Amino acid sequence: MSQPSPHTPSGGGHTGTGAGAAAPSDGGHESPAMQAFFAMRQRKNEHMMKMYAAALCGLVALFVVFHWTRWLCVRAERSWRPLATLGRPFVAIERFVRSLLVRKVPGFKSAGHALLVTTYVVANVAVGFTNVDASSKANFASRFGRLALSNLGLVIFLALKNTPLAFLTAYSYERLNCLHRIAGYTMFIWMVLHASLYTTFFSESGMMVTKFKDRTEIAAIVAGFSFLTVVLSATILRRIWYELFYVVHISSWIMGIVALGFHQPVVAKKGIIVILLVASMWVLDHLIRITRVLYYSLNNEATLYPLPDGGTKVIFKKAPARAAAGKHCFIWIPAVRKFEMHPFTIHKTNSLEFTIKAQNGFTRDLHQHAVANPGISVRASLDGPYGTFPDPMDYDKIVLIAGGGGATFTFGLVANILERLHDEPHKTITFIWAVKKHENLAWFKEHLEALKSHAHSPKVDVSIYVTRSPVASQHHHHLPHIHGHSLLHHTQPCTSESSSGGSSPPLSPDSGGSGSPDTEKMSQLPLPIHTHQHQNHQSSTLSEKDLEHGGGLAVVSHHSKAADNSTGTESHPHPHHAHGYEHAIKPGRPDMATLIRQAVVGTPSNQRVLVAACGPDGLMRVVRDTTARLIQGDGPGVELHCEQFGW
Repeated sequence: MSQPSPHTPSGGGHTGTGAGAAAPSDGGHESPAMQAFFAMRQRKNEHMMKMYAAALCGLVALFVVFHWTRWLCVRAERSWRPLATLGRPFVAIERFVRSLLVRKVPGFKSAGHALLVTTYVVANVAVGFTNVDASSKANFASRFGRLALSNLGLVIFLALKNTPLAFLTAYSYERLNCLHRIAGYTMFIWMVLHASLYTTFFSESGMMVTKFKDRTEIAAIVAGFSFLTVVLSATILRRIWYELFYVVHISSWIMGIVALGFHQPVVAKKGIIVILLVASMWVLDHLIRITRVLYYSLNNEATLYPLPDGGTKVIFKKAPARAAAGKHCFIWIPAVRKFEMHPFTIHKTNSLEFTIKAQNGFTRDLHQHAVANPGISVRASLDGPYGTFPDPMDYDKIVLIAGGGGATFTFGLVANILERLHDEPHKTITFIWAVKKHENLAWFKEHLEALKSHAHSPKVDVSIYVTRSPVASQHHHHLPHIHGHSLLHHTQPCTSESSSGGSSPPLSPDSGGSGSPDTEKMSQLPLPIHTHQHQNHQSSTLSEKDLEHGGGLAVVSHHSKAADNSTGTESHPHPHHAHGYEHAIKPGRPDMATLIRQAVVGTPSNQRVLVAACGPDGLMRVVRDTTARLIQGDGPGVELHCEQFGW
């Protein structure tokens, strides 16, 4: 017996779809054959959606297993040699795979990111076109509607601030944000195809007028335009006016999910169940965040201090549980903006401290408020901490690299390391920071001074590059003084995932103790990198314009006794002593690739190196590609962590 054609007017081919069920054109009466056909189609769609969900879960499980297997192998290698020997094949394979996956690929953050996105897209296409009756557009429209709904759940899961993936895979929400956007675009494409095919089908069947009178179809139109607004706000408005983008993005999503519920009201169709689960995830995540903000608002306040060149230092009276330098919090200061929260990196925890560079919107208003009322204490609260990065204490060498505002992360991480460091003669830190102006160094006065006076300062090698240095030649000069303090007293470690040997003397800017300004964890501005071939290695230098775009600072290099053989790329000027500390100012272009190689090469194969970096896209590309070449099966264990934000 041949199955009934979905072209039959009764039901219009829309009943039983995963993206909405419309009332049949004949008042709801369908033949038994048509009912059986729709039931079969729904079963096929549900089966394929289960397969799709299983594929996504399998992909997540792969990351979980890989993460924890690596963790166990590293622990075994450092604690019991026989186990390390058994795990050597896995380590060699893992290093080879990582050396390929961490490289930068055009259009993607890395080759691993590109592979993951490709796998996701292939899975979507396979599910969208497998086991579908091709006799009617309506059957494809039904399948695409199901896929749109399934991807909606993935979109929200990847957007959760309190995601379980942070523990299971060490990927916190900000590192999943790019996947959140890709899933969102994919969901929208399926939604457009679903709506277009059904519109064509109903138009050819002469049912458009009837459909426009149906409330569930009106709800579908509202949902479609709501999600269109969500996508447009993410692709256009986010780059122009972030605060407005956020309001439009969230309000349009809420309107879309409510309209989708009215479009899919029948529990038997199971679409409403998916919608309720998606909404519940989002609501629960926001309830957790609101609860934290309310709790940390009790007897809490923030003190604001203006810094040179548009910086603002914010010190909180109370710190959240599990706060650690290098992580970030969303801060709320109603005196500046009552209904806004923005993320900034923690770089000091004994008194919770943030350093923020004025851009537009909240950061500009915050700086203006601090300038008008220096030292004022205002009501404040925060949500967090968020962020994941490797434990630097698990590594023998730590290489921290920052471009401009990325120093808030690296200063925080080096403070974290020094607080926990004991008598470990083999552990060394290389700190590289490229900045634009000498004035920016003053933001980190206290941190540089702490490095100068810290008992473990000989373990830290600091190189600071100032692209707009007043030094016209490579003669030795003192950095400018601010508020009676010399800018050069301390060396600073960088928050990066690769560590390398080296120790350096303290370098200290005056006036606020914070790292280069945090720009609301917005994606760093592009930092162009000029590359050339040098001894068959990629060597990358950063121009002044590049560093300016990245909020970069000038270069100052401090060397302790143990730092002479660490990471300089140019010959240092003759030493000049400032306040009893030897230092050399390097104006111009840091060759980041060479600096990284010098920090890592020569490390014994039984040691581990963490290279951690935060900065503009150009800098991160050089760090990725250089570090990837240093991951070798017979060399030291090299780990890369890139702290890069883009929302």
